[in-house]
Amino acid sequence: MNFLSDNLEKRTAEILKILSDPTRRKIISIITQEPKNPQELASLLNISRPAIEKHLKLMSSQYVTERTVEPFPSPHYVYYVSTPGLDLLNAISTATVIYFQSMDGIINAEIEQIERDFILQRISRNEYESRHESLKQKQIDLADLQLTRIWIEEAKEMIAKHERDS
Repeated sequence: MNFLSDNLEKRTAEILKILSDPTRRKIISIITQEPKNPQELASLLNISRPAIEKHLKLMSSQYVTERTVEPFPSPHYVYYVSTPGLDLLNAISTATVIYFQSMDGIINAEIEQIERDFILQRISRNEYESRHESLKQKQIDLADLQLTRIWIEEAKEMIAKHERDS
């Protein structure tokens, strides 16, 4: 691999790391609605301020969040989701919808195929039950992933509201 693709792979891994953490997703959800300072986030999430600042530092390093100084009542930083961060959430939302639709279609086609194979006696009952159980587990896993997609959709709605209010 060359430098550019190595760098892109690293950046992608960092972004996925950011979005995989439930606390960071909560932070993004909150600051998409309204910029907050680290102390407010710590209070809302019942997490220490240093832990919040560590999350914010990681997200800022990948341009998911940005900060600005609020002068009153005393100077302090407030964090918000950056424009690239908003673009990222929109892109992920669109991509996950496409992915889930594709996966759902594949799993359903596989289930139909093993049912045909069983009816036509191409596979045994044991093989049918084993493969069917495996596919049902894939559907459960896909449903779990759908929860992530729902979170992304909620974030997308908050982004749209934020853009309308700005």
